[in-house]
Amino acid sequence: MNNDALDAIRVPLEPSHFYEPINRDIFDAMLDLRKAGRVITTISVKSYVPSGQVRDMTVPQYLARLAANAVTVVNAPDYAYGIMDCAARRAFVALGQKMEDAAFSLDLEIMDEVEALRNRFEDIIRALNGPSTARTLADGAKRALESTATAYRGSGVAGVDYGIRFLMDMVGPFLPGQLIVIGGGTKQGKSSLIEQIIHGAASNGHPVWVYSGEMGIEELAHRSLSRVTDIQAWRQIRGKVSEREYEQLETARRNAETWQDRVFIRDDSMTLGQIERDLKDFAKRHPGGMAIIDHIGLVERDREMGKLSEVELGPYITKRLKLIANRFRLPVVAAAQLKKNTFAIEDRKMSRATYQMAIGRRPKYADIYGSCEKDANAVIIPYRAEPILQELEPSEGSDLHPVWEEVMSGVRGRAEVILALSRHTHWPQRKEVRWNGARTSFEDLSADDQARFF
Repeated sequence: MNNDALDAIRVPLEPSHFYEPINRDIFDAMLDLRKAGRVITTISVKSYVPSGQVRDMTVPQYLARLAANAVTVVNAPDYAYGIMDCAARRAFVALGQKMEDAAFSLDLEIMDEVEALRNRFEDIIRALNGPSTARTLADGAKRALESTATAYRGSGVAGVDYGIRFLMDMVGPFLPGQLIVIGGGTKQGKSSLIEQIIHGAASNGHPVWVYSGEMGIEELAHRSLSRVTDIQAWRQIRGKVSEREYEQLETARRNAETWQDRVFIRDDSMTLGQIERDLKDFAKRHPGGMAIIDHIGLVERDREMGKLSEVELGPYITKRLKLIANRFRLPVVAAAQLKKNTFAIEDRKMSRATYQMAIGRRPKYADIYGSCEKDANAVIIPYRAEPILQELEPSEGSDLHPVWEEVMSGVRGRAEVILALSRHTHWPQRKEVRWNGARTSFEDLSADDQARFF
């Protein structure tokens, strides 16, 4: 009757909080319609709800009665709280009965039963805060190995120590309340650097919550295994692995399980409100952790964000993320895209000077789309000249190709990590690193790699 009622609700009301199955179906239909951007009416809801009888009424008759007796939007928040309150009381009554049964039963190990009941109690509390569908990276790794097999057959410092030496030298550990923006263009390694941060932080004992709007959990797990084994993710996905390589992957998965169990991933679409609720629960249950948003442009719009332009969206999200970082006392790392014209080449007459100009155009914090740097404590940009030159390769038989190849040989397998902005140390800083394409990772230069990057 009034679609604004959903926005007025200030508690994490979910379909599971309703007692009557038909009411669960109706509320679930309302949420689906809202997500699809459609207007919620008795007519549109009817097509989402199974047909049948509700006592002496048909579903359309029941919907009509609900509409006729609907409360005002002013009262909607109180009714939502009342529904959640009743759901919690039902859960606690059931839990109390189980506690009584355990106390009087001599056949049960009382301490085992107490532990099970305590876990159930925590589940009820989490349900009141809204459900979390996060899964660990260890779960993803198991599923990734299963898909590979199917295809084959047919902490020491304050804050978060993420274990990347060259980045720690520039930025230091990530501290509670900080917002770190990692900007990057296509094929520049933005997601790869984030995955290394996740790996390093979790390996050093820090829980990591990840919103992955760009890649699913299995794809992340394949890439994680690739980084450890040098077996490319695309080969794992297609099952193009030998029996020995599969054993390597299985061994790597088992060895990585301890740190992967500290990585909690949401790869479904989430609004900022949903992210905030999940992080509230995560920060309470996992102190000393960090959060990853990959990436800002893939946060789902809610009603408030729907009014913003693409340019306004970036600073709106980063401001909210900074507030979240401060409120829950954890560092938040957010990925952001560079503007499309960052590496644009205006000189259409190709020459050595053109190639050198192209790879010399290092990105700055102002190149991040939507001014996402305004609330950031630090802006980090990985930069690889190799994919830029690949786009400019002349035909192989041309006189210009040897020139292109010569310039390309100076940047192949090399990269820079740029500290483009910092509120805590001097900037800009540039660190030359090696790009390992097989592992999709940035690495410290060895002694043999110290020749100057262009």
